[in-house]
Amino acid sequence: MAIRDAQAVIDALADPQTLYVFGVIAARTSTVGMPTSNGTRSTPYVTPFGLMRQTSLSREAIEAAMACLKGAGLVEILVDNEHGYESWRISEAALAAASTGSGLVVQVSRAGGVRMRIG
Repeated sequence: MAIRDAQAVIDALADPQTLYVFGVIAARTSTVGMPTSNGTRSTPYVTPFGLMRQTSLSREAIEAAMACLKGAGLVEILVDNEHGYESWRISEAALAAASTGSGLVVQVSRAGGVRMRIG
């Protein structure tokens, strides 16, 4: 599956705060290098409270960043109806599109510069 609207992805990740939140979600939900047991094969989700703790951003800032990421199709959402909030993880479809070269390519330099192109 390719990213449908590459411009929406570029616009979302061009905002430094949204890019920061995206990076934290990617780091927090990544299973790379982690051992998996037979009973644990799913990718975890991160809550708004975990993002607030990790980033020191306000709930409003987290929600604004998530609105951009959701609109661009970059995150998967898990709704907790009992507690009334969402949890998120990076969309596997978006990662697959980026890894096959058919989607958006984001490069971050050590100096903090971000370069994006449609691959």
